[in-house]
Amino acid sequence: GTEQHPVTEPAAFPADGALDLPGRPVPVHTPGHTDGHCVYHLPDAGVVISGDALVSGHAISRIEGPQLLPDLFHHDRAGAVASLDVIAGLEGEVLLPGHGPVHRGLVKDAADLARERAF
Repeated sequence: GTEQHPVTEPAAFPADGALDLPGRPVPVHTPGHTDGHCVYHLPDAGVVISGDALVSGHAISRIEGPQLLPDLFHHDRAGAVASLDVIAGLEGEVLLPGHGPVHRGLVKDAADLARERAF
């Protein structure tokens, strides 16, 4: 878990908006965990795939429910906290995090709770 495996040749998505993939996910830049981190919004399904930008649990966390990963996992903690505002602006009622169980409820409420817990 402490090894670094950076992306050596990052590339932008081919165009703004939905990707030409099943479910038409829309990448949304949410830097903080990593500089190029994105969540994927599936607006027609009401789903946000948050990856490591917003999780619902972690093996070394005592908190259950929406939260940020512990600080040591972020490149930029302030950026991670700021990205919660971006996530809060996405419509959805299902959050698929990179760690922890599926969270059902307004994505905005999950992001707001994680922001409160960050301080």
